Amino acid sequence: MVSSAETAPRTSRRALPWIFAAACLGLAVGGWWPRLVDPESAAAVASPIGQWCAQVARERMLASSHTVGHWPWAGGEEGSAGDIVWDNARQRGFLRLQHFVPNDPTRARYQLWIFDAARDDRYPVDGGVFDVPPGRDEVVIPVRATLPVLRPVAFAVTVEASGGAVVSEREKVVAFARAGG
Repeated sequence: MVSSAETAPRTSRRALPWIFAAACLGLAVGGWWPRLVDPESAAAVASPIGQWCAQVARERMLASSHTVGHWPWAGGEEGSAGDIVWDNARQRGFLRLQHFVPNDPTRARYQLWIFDAARDDRYPVDGGVFDVPPGRDEVVIPVRATLPVLRPVAFAVTVEASGGAVVSEREKVVAFARAGG
């Protein structure tokens, strides 16, 4: 007859691989979770959970302070709409684009430009390149300026070559918002 004292170590030895596997899974989820829910990552547009997180972050930004700017697109392609939310203190914001034509990133990319009253209009601040995936009626794009923006006066979305542009020729402006109006 086997005593209960002899079976206890065997049972715990059998559980050890499962405990180890659970710990590894916990570390993997803990390491990857910030990337999955970061509304400022490139995955924010591509994944449904990233879009949800970007929308929540945008709503929080709007609710957080009365100093956050919120302007609708004044022009653009027919049927397109949306807005930009910009927090000048944090130097970040969100584009919300509705009914934008999906782009093929190998051929062209959308790019945001931020016009700053403290800078020459010929050289607006790059707000980043982004894509509008097919099948999305609305996308929320996180924005971080590449240079500090002191007084934003306007925002424009252009269509550029697949790598984006350092200085846009502004041949194809698909959306424009004037800050304060």
